[in-house]
Amino acid sequence: MRDFLLGADCAETERRLSDYLEGMLSRWRQNRLVRHLTRCEGCQAVLSSLTVAVERLQALGRHSLPPSPATVDAVIERIRREAPQEAER
Repeated sequence: MRDFLLGADCAETERRLSDYLEGMLSRWRQNRLVRHLTRCEGCQAVLSSLTVAVERLQALGRHSLPPSPATVDAVIERIRREAPQEAER
């Protein structure tokens, strides 16, 4: 019973890390998780890796690359080829 009140175990912590990062845990669950993280280096490492992965994935959405000139040219050419066909219909 004492462990239940003091903090989560590794399995519970790993199951709830995503919710923790997204701020989706109740205050009680968050406190349990934080108590576990303060004393478990393994779960701290998992949290660190997950945090880096989430930050990198979020960065992908912020940095869209412009299409290559070859792609732009191919799209324009296809539009030109198909435009007369559409006008005939």
